[in-house]
Amino acid sequence: MIERDTLLALYQGRHLSMAETAHTLGTTHATVLYWLKRYGIARRSWSESTYVKLHPDGDPFQITSRLTRTQQELTAAALALHWAEGSKKRDRVQIGNLDAEVLQLFAQFLRQIGGVEEDKLKVYVRVNQPFPLGRARRYWARKLALPARQVRVYRHTDSRSEPTRQTSAYGVATLEFHNVKFRRWLDEQLAQLIRRHRTLSK
Repeated sequence: MIERDTLLALYQGRHLSMAETAHTLGTTHATVLYWLKRYGIARRSWSESTYVKLHPDGDPFQITSRLTRTQQELTAAALALHWAEGSKKRDRVQIGNLDAEVLQLFAQFLRQIGGVEEDKLKVYVRVNQPFPLGRARRYWARKLALPARQVRVYRHTDSRSEPTRQTSAYGVATLEFHNVKFRRWLDEQLAQLIRRHRTLSK
């Protein structure tokens, strides 16, 4: 027999897999599965298990729940950017623009409202010839208050584009936080905002 509290501590508290839980207790996978069902403890889905493996120390963000009026305005602006400019990929939050102020606003939202860990923020910068990569890296690192190692710069190689028509010598930057759970939360916030405005407009 496996005690319920023991199972909760290992499977939910320490986020061990069923195989790891069985190994820790010196029993079998089937036995752990039996007691999970017996106690009504929900099994993690494949995606949830993968997420736990990628984030063994918990979520790399801490969302602020009680917002000031200024923070509410910041959130509304960030949601609008996410809706208009955001990536459609469901496993990340991603905004691209050549205007540093746009990305600064979204980075402020990620930090202040999302509580995103600094080392999880990444920037990818596409630069046309003949603009120098190092200069672009330093520019975006300074503008977004990030270490240069978190800013990755690459050449735009699409032969259909005209290099000399790049409107910024610093390229087009994409700010990214790769986290499916945070993305789901952000989409839920956007959906709620849209529903509220639709209700008010009736």
